This record gives sequence, structure tokens and C-alpha cells, in this order.
Amino acid sequence: MAWLRRRRRLKLAPFDRSALPPVEPASFEDMRDEGLLMAEAAGRMRLKNRFIVDALRGDEAYTGERAADSARQVLLDLVEEEHEAADRIAHEREVASQRDGRSQHQHDYHRGDALNLRRREQVYSAVAAELWSRRDDEEYVAGFAERARVAAWDEVAAALEQELDRRWPRFDEEPGYEEARPSRLADFAGDLERALKLAEVRRIAASIPEY
Repeated sequence: MAWLRRRRRLKLAPFDRSALPPVEPASFEDMRDEGLLMAEAAGRMRLKNRFIVDALRGDEAYTGERAADSARQVLLDLVEEEHEAADRIAHEREVASQRDGRSQHQHDYHRGDALNLRRREQVYSAVAAELWSRRDDEEYVAGFAERARVAAWDEVAAALEQELDRRWPRFDEEPGYEEARPSRLADFAGDLERALKLAEVRRIAASIPEY
């Protein structure tokens, strides 16, 4: 109880906001780089999902050329979205420049927010310009597509493993597993060989030109 009484006697000084260190605003380059990272992350997710859908449909085999085309399309979509965001911010800046007073919430812009809005508009435009430039960089596009492909395969493989764990019987728990194992392996090898031959026939047929 004496300890509690001592605790109650403590007096805390009132919060002094002026004592906080000044907040340094982010540089234009930092804002642009952060915008690029966010746009690229969103683009890779879209491209990953597109690869997964294409794999499930099974209409065409995966090729680096088709992947690069898809990557460029995703980058083009991102460029258009960044331009749209810049146009939206420009409109909000024009409206804010005609309003005095203080903001009531984070999206209630006034004259004092015009400079910050102009900066955001410039950042969106810079991100769009950089993404547009990178569409013509074959090495960048290939790396962009490859990262999305790896992410897509990781997701598909994880789903397949979960499904196999749920559906596939545990042969090693069955009686006579060791005796039947060579026969099962032989059946599996035969199925695999037939699948490879069928894939080769389809590849050859697809390569024959039509007249």
C-alpha cells in the first residue's frame, strides 16, 4: 500500500508538442521511389494472378515472349492509373486553392494544402513516366515477369500440396506397402512416359504450319 501511495504522488509534466523534434518532409525522390515500389508490387500481383488464370485454363503454354507481353500490358495499365491519379489530384488542388480555413479531415483540402497536392501530382506523373520508360527495357520486363512467375508457381504449388495432402492416400500406412511399392512405381513411370509422349506429339502438331 505504501508503494501505491508513492506512485500516486508522481506528477507527470503536461505534453509539450513543441518539444518534439521537427519532422523532415520526405524528399521528392523518396516519394517517387516509394510510389514506384508500391506500383510495382501491385503490378506483380496482377501479373501473378494472370499467370495463374492462364495456367488453369491451359489454353497456351507459358513462354517468355507471352509473359513479357503480359508484363508490358500490366505496366501500361499502371501508367494509365498513375496518370488518372495525377489528374484527380490536379482537380483537387484547383478546388482547394479556392477554399480558405482549416481542414476538418485528411481529405478536406484547403488553400494551404495546394503545395502538398502539387507535389503529389508531380510524384504520380513521375511514377507514370518511369513505368512507361521501363516498358521498353527488355531486361527489366523479363525480370518483372520472372518474379511474377515465381510467385504464381509458389502459390499454385502450395495449393497442389494442400490438395494432395487432403486427397492422396497414405500408402506407407497401408499393410503390404513395401511389397506393393515396386509395382506402384512401375505404374507411375508408365503413366509419366505416356504423358511425355502425348506432350511431344502435341508439340510437334502445333509446330506444323497450316496452309
